[in-house]
Amino acid sequence: TALCLTIGLAAGCSSGNTDTAGAEETNTESNGEKTKLTVQSWQYALGNYKGFTEDDDIEAAIEEEFEASHPDIDLEVILTRQEDHYNQLRVDLSAGTAPDVIGIAAGSTLEQFKTQLEPLAPYAEEEWGENWKEKFVADAFTNVEMSGEEIYAFPSAMSVAGTVWYADEQLTAGGVDAMPATWEELIEASSTLRENGSIPMVFGGQDAWENYDMFITIMGSINKDLCNQIFNLEADWNQEDVVKAFEYFQQLYTEGIVQDGAATTTIYNEGYSVWRDDDGYGDASMIFNGSWDLGSLNSSNPYYDVFSKRGIGVSTLPSIEGKDSIAIVAPDVSWAITGSSEVKDAAWEFIRWMVDDMQQAVVDGLGFFSVLQDAPEMTTETTEEYQNVYDTVADIIASGNTVGFREALYTEMSDALFDNLQLLATGGTTPAEAAQAMSDACSSISAQ
Repeated sequence: TALCLTIGLAAGCSSGNTDTAGAEETNTESNGEKTKLTVQSWQYALGNYKGFTEDDDIEAAIEEEFEASHPDIDLEVILTRQEDHYNQLRVDLSAGTAPDVIGIAAGSTLEQFKTQLEPLAPYAEEEWGENWKEKFVADAFTNVEMSGEEIYAFPSAMSVAGTVWYADEQLTAGGVDAMPATWEELIEASSTLRENGSIPMVFGGQDAWENYDMFITIMGSINKDLCNQIFNLEADWNQEDVVKAFEYFQQLYTEGIVQDGAATTTIYNEGYSVWRDDDGYGDASMIFNGSWDLGSLNSSNPYYDVFSKRGIGVSTLPSIEGKDSIAIVAPDVSWAITGSSEVKDAAWEFIRWMVDDMQQAVVDGLGFFSVLQDAPEMTTETTEEYQNVYDTVADIIASGNTVGFREALYTEMSDALFDNLQLLATGGTTPAEAAQAMSDACSSISAQ
């Protein structure tokens, strides 16, 4: 998931697809010593690769598989917490000592780092030809391309966000027959659940990414075209449909749709534990979450028997004003080459391997989807419960009623949006004031 960084990075490292042969020679001795290549990311950028959950095991497995097909490269994979990953990059990029390849979230995070990264389109064109974009699904680069500039990262996995997971068992126990289909039904169901002592929808209101996912889903469901336009600075935020989207967001709190204390709750693991504990039990009827949680319906999990019997399903957000709700289909992780790398050709080979050769592993990784138009079929043996939810998510993707970004492209916009959503949650501003504040914040941003 993407964390919104607010600290700008000083430009300094060179960029451009330059001849790296000399640089390669500085890392590869004439006697045949392997090229040293370092990759750093956060764990879930690689998923629970081949069933491993510990960082050391995942690192070793990735290194072994890559080196098996690239015997001339000595790969070192470093996995850490996402926040630690970015904090360390700020230091290493400034010092020119950053890893060769980094995992990076598309959007404002990539926007902040891009001056320190290598443009990748020339590598892709050399690899796949001038029409290389046709190789990838339509939403793969929506939030990677920065206002028409160079492409500084390549996505390797897609996820579907803006969805509501629900448990029939908890809904029924709380007096609700089925997952609400409309916003009005959602408000009524939440009231009924509360009256019966049940928790309605779990939401991580302290998480920037959860807030963005929710607002973008609401805004896109009300007016998809305008949603794209305001985030791309092609339209002003102070418009009626934006005010309306802020009104619906605020209703999450004023109408009791989300749990008490949601504004100060992080979804992982504080909020999530209410949805499903380590034994599979949970008190919440719904949770705002994404496709990455499909792995929870894997029969190898010790909590599977209890969890699966709760009647787990997935839905788009209940319909607003009779309109079909959108979902967010966007890159979950992207990969970039640092400008200071002396082994850019080897670094590109790792990225190419991740976005092409490794797509079978992505599809089989439970919860992620391929970036390729010609995606491989999943070969993982799954449970009936998993397949039912997977099919629902796949139908959402196939519907085309989606947007391809999960956060703002610009730091000023991202910061202002999070601040105003938090104020809406606590009653510190009104929807009209929030729309005006967003308009003011974005007025100083020049679209590149």
